[in-house]
Amino acid sequence: MKTRITLLATTALAALALAAPANAAGSWYVSLTGGGNWQNDEDFFATAAGDTFTFDSNSDTGFVIAGAVGYNLTSVAPGLRVEAEVSYRQNSNDGTWLTSTGLTSSGPLDFDHQATAVMANVWYDFDIGGFRPYLGGGIGWADVELDGTFVGGTLPTLDVSDDGFAWQLGAGVNFQVSPNVQLGVGYRYFQAPEVTVFAPFGPNASSGEVEYESHAAVLSLTFGM
Repeated sequence: MKTRITLLATTALAALALAAPANAAGSWYVSLTGGGNWQNDEDFFATAAGDTFTFDSNSDTGFVIAGAVGYNLTSVAPGLRVEAEVSYRQNSNDGTWLTSTGLTSSGPLDFDHQATAVMANVWYDFDIGGFRPYLGGGIGWADVELDGTFVGGTLPTLDVSDDGFAWQLGAGVNFQVSPNVQLGVGYRYFQAPEVTVFAPFGPNASSGEVEYESHAAVLSLTFGM
């Protein structure tokens, strides 16, 4: 499902770019972005009906990739631009879990934490000679998934997901490298829906929430149209 949504969103963005009116030449742009992604480590301790569930994970450095189609609102507000963006983030995680339903069971964690998002962004550029600092953010929708295993559990598969509202803030600077191409470096703070994780042992009724919060350092290429 996530792959299908990503392909549909990407196709829609490409169609939007191709449909740009001729008199808007130079105002439309396409941007490709990638970089390192860092998540906050997640842990919780949950109880229900006398059962307990402990979840403690550590995130490795991951990655983010994104594509966007945007429009410079030069005639309305110089420096302001809007864009539609599709992004994918992934980080590998490890850690430990422990449950108790009268008997105690524990083991290691091994899973990927992933987020696919479709965002509407607004950025403001400051024109300073040959480079353009910018800041802004966006809101949209994201599908978040945990995919891996509770090693040693009687229900070893960790495959849960949720979707909903997502938002981000960002800043950076773009450098003009040719008349229609800009190279940029930037930062993104991204937050997406939390995912409910259930205890992996027997009839344990405990569950907890794993949040999605990430920081990314990115490089981008922007092509004017």
